[in-house]
Amino acid sequence: MKLRNLSCIAICFAIAGGAVRAGSVDVAFVHPEAFTDVRDQNLDAAPNLQTIAEYLQSLGQKYLPANQSLHVDVLNVDLAGKLHPSRRWGWVRIVGGQLDWPRMTLNYRLVENGTVLASGQDAIADMAYSSHLDSYPGWETLESEKRMLRDWFRSRFVQP
Repeated sequence: MKLRNLSCIAICFAIAGGAVRAGSVDVAFVHPEAFTDVRDQNLDAAPNLQTIAEYLQSLGQKYLPANQSLHVDVLNVDLAGKLHPSRRWGWVRIVGGQLDWPRMTLNYRLVENGTVLASGQDAIADMAYSSHLDSYPGWETLESEKRMLRDWFRSRFVQP
Protein backbone atom coordinates (compact mmCIF):
# COMPACT_ATOMS: atom_id res chain seq x y z
CA MET A 1 0.00 0.00 0.00
CA LYS A 2 2.79 2.41 0.86
CA LEU A 3 4.51 1.67 -2.44
CA ARG A 4 1.33 2.59 -4.30
CA ASN A 5 1.11 5.91 -2.42
CA LEU A 6 4.76 6.66 -3.22
CA SER A 7 4.11 5.88 -6.87
CA CYS A 8 1.14 8.24 -6.95
CA ILE A 9 3.17 10.98 -5.31
CA ALA A 10 6.03 10.46 -7.79
CA ILE A 11 3.61 10.65 -10.71
CA CYS A 12 2.07 13.86 -9.34
CA PHE A 13 5.52 15.44 -9.01
CA ALA A 14 6.42 14.37 -12.54
CA ILE A 15 3.22 15.89 -13.90
CA ALA A 16 3.67 19.07 -11.89
CA GLY A 17 7.31 19.34 -12.98
CA GLY A 18 6.27 19.12 -16.61
CA ALA A 19 3.56 21.72 -16.11
CA VAL A 20 6.05 24.33 -14.89
CA ARG A 21 7.30 24.74 -18.44
CA ALA A 22 4.56 25.62 -20.86
CA GLY A 23 5.59 28.75 -22.74
CA SER A 24 4.05 29.54 -26.08
CA VAL A 25 5.51 30.11 -29.52
CA ASP A 26 3.78 31.98 -32.33
CA VAL A 27 5.19 31.29 -35.77
CA ALA A 28 4.60 33.34 -38.92
CA PHE A 29 6.03 32.60 -42.35
CA VAL A 30 6.89 35.81 -44.19
CA HIS A 31 6.45 35.40 -47.97
CA PRO A 32 6.84 31.59 -48.00
CA GLU A 33 6.39 31.56 -51.78
CA ALA A 34 9.86 33.12 -52.01
CA PHE A 35 11.59 30.63 -49.68
CA THR A 36 14.66 28.97 -51.17
CA ASP A 37 13.55 25.34 -50.70
CA VAL A 38 10.60 24.29 -48.56
CA ARG A 39 8.56 21.98 -50.81
CA ASP A 40 7.98 18.29 -50.15
CA GLN A 41 7.94 15.42 -52.64
CA ASN A 42 4.50 16.57 -53.84
CA LEU A 43 5.93 20.05 -54.51
CA ASP A 44 3.75 21.39 -51.69
CA ALA A 45 5.23 23.69 -49.03
CA ALA A 46 2.33 23.59 -46.55
CA PRO A 47 3.14 20.26 -44.83
CA ASN A 48 6.76 21.26 -44.20
CA LEU A 49 5.78 24.71 -42.95
CA GLN A 50 3.27 23.13 -40.60
CA THR A 51 5.93 20.70 -39.31
CA ILE A 52 8.34 23.57 -38.63
CA ALA A 53 5.67 25.62 -36.82
CA GLU A 54 4.50 22.69 -34.70
CA TYR A 55 8.06 21.77 -33.78
CA LEU A 56 8.91 25.31 -32.66
CA GLN A 57 5.69 25.34 -30.61
CA SER A 58 6.65 22.05 -28.95
CA LEU A 59 10.07 23.49 -28.06
CA GLY A 60 8.34 26.44 -26.40
CA GLN A 61 6.11 24.15 -24.36
CA LYS A 62 9.13 22.11 -23.31
CA TYR A 63 11.67 24.83 -22.55
CA LEU A 64 9.97 28.19 -21.93
CA PRO A 65 8.39 29.15 -18.60
CA ALA A 66 4.62 29.63 -18.67
CA ASN A 67 4.90 33.43 -18.46
CA GLN A 68 7.08 33.67 -21.58
CA SER A 69 6.05 33.74 -25.21
CA LEU A 70 8.23 33.66 -28.28
CA HIS A 71 7.23 35.24 -31.57
CA VAL A 72 9.11 33.89 -34.58
CA ASP A 73 8.93 35.25 -38.11
CA VAL A 74 10.47 32.79 -40.53
CA LEU A 75 12.03 34.77 -43.37
CA ASN A 76 13.61 31.96 -45.37
CA VAL A 77 13.89 28.17 -45.36
CA ASP A 78 16.34 25.99 -47.26
CA LEU A 79 15.76 22.35 -46.35
CA ALA A 80 18.53 19.76 -46.20
CA GLY A 81 19.14 18.06 -49.51
CA LYS A 82 17.62 18.82 -52.88
CA LEU A 83 14.53 17.62 -54.71
CA HIS A 84 15.30 15.48 -57.76
CA PRO A 85 12.86 13.97 -60.26
CA SER A 86 12.54 10.19 -60.27
CA ARG A 87 10.65 8.05 -62.78
CA ARG A 88 9.50 5.61 -60.13
CA TRP A 89 8.59 7.93 -57.21
CA GLY A 90 8.04 11.36 -58.74
CA TRP A 91 10.07 13.91 -56.79
CA VAL A 92 12.55 12.60 -54.21
CA ARG A 93 14.57 14.59 -51.66
CA ILE A 94 18.20 13.45 -51.67
CA VAL A 95 20.09 14.31 -48.46
CA GLY A 96 23.67 13.88 -47.42
CA GLY A 97 25.41 16.17 -49.88
CA GLN A 98 28.21 18.32 -48.54
CA LEU A 99 26.68 21.59 -49.76
CA ASP A 100 23.01 20.85 -49.07
CA TRP A 101 22.82 21.62 -45.36
CA PRO A 102 19.61 23.02 -43.82
CA ARG A 103 19.37 26.79 -43.30
CA MET A 104 16.78 29.22 -41.98
CA THR A 105 16.57 32.94 -41.35
CA LEU A 106 14.42 33.96 -38.40
CA ASN A 107 13.33 37.11 -36.61
CA TYR A 108 12.42 36.47 -32.99
CA ARG A 109 11.06 38.30 -29.98
CA LEU A 110 10.94 36.72 -26.51
CA VAL A 111 8.36 38.37 -24.22
CA GLU A 112 7.72 37.88 -20.51
CA ASN A 113 4.73 39.58 -18.88
CA GLY A 114 4.68 42.24 -21.60
CA THR A 115 8.42 42.99 -21.43
CA VAL A 116 10.69 42.12 -24.36
CA LEU A 117 13.56 40.03 -22.98
CA ALA A 118 15.34 39.37 -26.26
CA SER A 119 14.89 40.07 -29.94
CA GLY A 120 16.88 39.83 -33.10
CA GLN A 121 17.46 38.07 -36.37
CA ASP A 122 19.40 34.83 -36.71
CA ALA A 123 20.61 32.98 -39.77
CA ILE A 124 20.93 29.41 -38.56
CA ALA A 125 22.48 26.47 -40.37
CA ASP A 126 23.80 23.00 -39.67
CA MET A 127 26.73 22.58 -42.02
CA ALA A 128 27.62 19.28 -40.32
CA TYR A 129 24.16 17.78 -40.77
CA SER A 130 25.43 14.90 -42.90
CA SER A 131 27.54 13.67 -39.98
CA HIS A 132 24.34 13.28 -37.94
CA LEU A 133 22.39 11.31 -40.54
CA ASP A 134 23.30 7.92 -39.07
CA SER A 135 21.91 8.93 -35.65
CA TYR A 136 18.36 9.50 -36.98
CA PRO A 137 15.80 6.72 -36.97
CA GLY A 138 15.02 7.67 -40.58
CA TRP A 139 11.27 7.97 -40.32
CA GLU A 140 10.81 11.41 -38.82
CA THR A 141 9.88 14.33 -41.08
CA LEU A 142 12.51 17.10 -41.36
CA GLU A 143 14.94 15.40 -38.96
CA SER A 144 17.89 17.64 -39.87
CA GLU A 145 15.84 20.81 -39.61
CA LYS A 146 14.40 19.80 -36.24
CA ARG A 147 17.87 19.11 -34.86
CA MET A 148 19.06 22.50 -36.11
CA LEU A 149 16.03 24.29 -34.62
CA ARG A 150 16.39 22.46 -31.30
CA ASP A 151 20.05 23.42 -31.03
CA TRP A 152 19.26 27.04 -31.90
CA PHE A 153 16.36 27.19 -29.45
CA ARG A 154 18.39 25.73 -26.59
CA SER A 155 21.38 27.99 -27.19
CA ARG A 156 19.25 31.12 -27.53
CA PHE A 157 16.45 30.70 -24.97
CA VAL A 158 17.30 28.00 -22.42
CA GLN A 159 19.17 29.16 -19.34
CA PRO A 160 22.03 26.81 -18.33
